[in-house]
Amino acid sequence: MWMQKKWFKLFIWLITTSFFFAFSAIVISMLRFGPTEKEAMDFMGGMMKAMETSLMGLSMQVKEDQNVQRLMSESVQLAFPLLAVSIAGGVYVRCRRKV
Repeated sequence: MWMQKKWFKLFIWLITTSFFFAFSAIVISMLRFGPTEKEAMDFMGGMMKAMETSLMGLSMQVKEDQNVQRLMSESVQLAFPLLAVSIAGGVYVRCRRKV
């Protein structure tokens, strides 16, 4: 009988667990009230502190600091010739080994 097959038992198990989790989420959301004002403010404060150390916060600090901007422009000016030399060296080594 097809109800004894493993695929059918697995299908019933998946359907049962999905309904259980959906029912649990509905019950939890209905019984839990929204966040208080203090919880919302704590969350926003935490997000602001996290943003200061994120890439976006660091880029905002770089935008304001003239020394870091000068250092970045000098490093980019140095990086492009090094990149060109390394590509040329790689092509040379690749062509040399082919022979």
